[in-house]
Amino acid sequence: MFLAARRTLLIGTVMALASAALYGANVPAARMASQAGLPGADLIAWRAVLFLPALACLAMVAGQRLRLLPGEIAPTLRLALTASLTATFYLSSVDHLPVPMAVVLFYMFPLFVILLASRIEGRRISRVQMGVFAVAFAGLVIAVGPSLAGLSSYGMLLALGAAIASAFMFIYAGRVPDAPFRNAFWTQAVMGPVAFLFAWMQGGPAHPAIFWAAPIAIAVAMGAYAIAYLFQLMAAQRISADRAGLLFLFEPVTAIAAAGFVLRETLSPLQIAGVMLILVALAAEILLGTRESFSGRPGE
Repeated sequence: MFLAARRTLLIGTVMALASAALYGANVPAARMASQAGLPGADLIAWRAVLFLPALACLAMVAGQRLRLLPGEIAPTLRLALTASLTATFYLSSVDHLPVPMAVVLFYMFPLFVILLASRIEGRRISRVQMGVFAVAFAGLVIAVGPSLAGLSSYGMLLALGAAIASAFMFIYAGRVPDAPFRNAFWTQAVMGPVAFLFAWMQGGPAHPAIFWAAPIAIAVAMGAYAIAYLFQLMAAQRISADRAGLLFLFEPVTAIAAAGFVLRETLSPLQIAGVMLILVALAAEILLGTRESFSGRPGE
C-alpha cells in the first residue's frame, strides 16, 4: 500500500513538472504568435474551435463519455470557468503591463493555493511549503527583474485575477472525475466563448488566415497548451493542489530557457542566479514535500 501511494505521488509529480515545462514552452510561441497578429485572447478562442472536435474524438476512443451526470455538472463547470478566466486574464494582462510584472503578479497563485487548500481541508499551513514558495518566488523576482515603470491598475487587476482564478482551478482540478479528455472538452467549451468575448472587446477576433503568418509558432502555442492541460488534469488526480501549485513554479524556468533558445534572449548572471534559486526550491519541495506527505504531519 505504501509503495503504491509513493508511486502515485511520483507519477503525479512527474506529470505536474511535464505540464509546467510544456506551459513554459508555450510562452515564447504565444509571444511570436502575438507578434504575427494573433493576440492572446484570439489564440485561445481559435484554439477552442479547433480542439473541441479533436477532444470529442479522443474521449470516444478512450471510452470517456462527454455527457455529464447530474453530480458532475457543477464541479466540471467550476473547473472550466476558472481555467477560462486564468488563461484569458493572464494573457490579457500583458496587453496592459510589462511582461515581467505580469509574470510576478500571476505567480503568486501557488501561495493562494496553499492558503485555500489549508482553509478548505481544515489543516495547518505547512512551513515547508511556505519556505519553498518564499525561496522560489524570490528567485522568480530576481530572474524576471520586474520594473515599476509602465504600471497599469487595470493590468495589475487582470494579473491578480488570473492568479486567484488559477488557485481555484488547482483546487477544482482534483475534485472532478478522472476523465481528462472529457474535462478538457468542457473546459474548451467554456473557454472558447469567454475568449471570443474578450477578443471582440479588443477589436477581434483575428481572421483565421493569420495562422499562415506564423504557422509553426501558432501550432506550438496551441499544441503545447493542450498536452500541458491534459497532464495537469492527470496530475491533479494524484497529488494535492498545494503541491502541484508549487511544482508549477517550474513553468517560468522553462519559459525563460525557451525564450533564450528560440528568441535568442540572453540571461544575465543575476537572472541565472534567480533561475537556480527556483530550481533549488523545487528540489526541496520534491524531497522534503514527499517526506512530509508520508509523515502524516503536514503542518509541522
